[in-house]
Amino acid sequence: MAYTRWNQSGYYIFGREDDVDFDGTSISNDKVDVFIYGLFDEERNGGEEFWERFYHGKRITENFQKGFRIQKLIRYAPDLESCAADIAVLAGEIWREHYTPIIGSEQVEYMLAKFQAAEKICADIQKQGHTYLIAQNTDTGELIGYGSIVLKDDFLLLSKLYVHNNFRCKGVARSLLNEVISLCKTSYGFDKIRLTVNKQNIDAIAVYEKMGFETVDSVKTDIGGGFFMDDYVMERDLTMQTKRS
Repeated sequence: MAYTRWNQSGYYIFGREDDVDFDGTSISNDKVDVFIYGLFDEERNGGEEFWERFYHGKRITENFQKGFRIQKLIRYAPDLESCAADIAVLAGEIWREHYTPIIGSEQVEYMLAKFQAAEKICADIQKQGHTYLIAQNTDTGELIGYGSIVLKDDFLLLSKLYVHNNFRCKGVARSLLNEVISLCKTSYGFDKIRLTVNKQNIDAIAVYEKMGFETVDSVKTDIGGGFFMDDYVMERDLTMQTKRS
């Protein structure tokens, strides 16, 4: 396969020679061997070869105006275990701060151990088909948010979407969601995204509504240990016009 390389403002961009369309809105960083988001179609012949050669298991979109980048973490990432450990640490910080007033500290610790431990994150990616998206500060490399998606029969499940308190209201959650929408439409061919959210998580519900989600159901799930998740099921139909903020 032939590749070409451009240099844009000091950043190297790799891509197939027959896919040279570039609007300059999202460029990659030479230090992590990545290229413009959306430069090529990964489903086309040779896409996976390109992906592994230049991404080393990550897909990165960098937003220099807002100061963060989004990475797609997949099962053959060589640093998967260390990334999963970082995600688990961030999950602990977010959950203890945000969810303790909602579900109590005992259930928070139970759910962190059951669903957000590093070993569980690795297993979900390697064995359960989950894909993680992580948001990092472009200056410090600090992990500031993450999301997780998994394919269902006729929709994409947004299993997790969390942002550290210090970086909320800065476009991180919306950028993560935009990556999810892009994957849903272009890679998976689905037009619906679903998620569950605790019924008492008023702030998150408001954010999801602002992002175009609507409540379509409710569900109460026994997660063991004497605990339940009492959630709304929310859905975004990508065939409908996006709600404006």
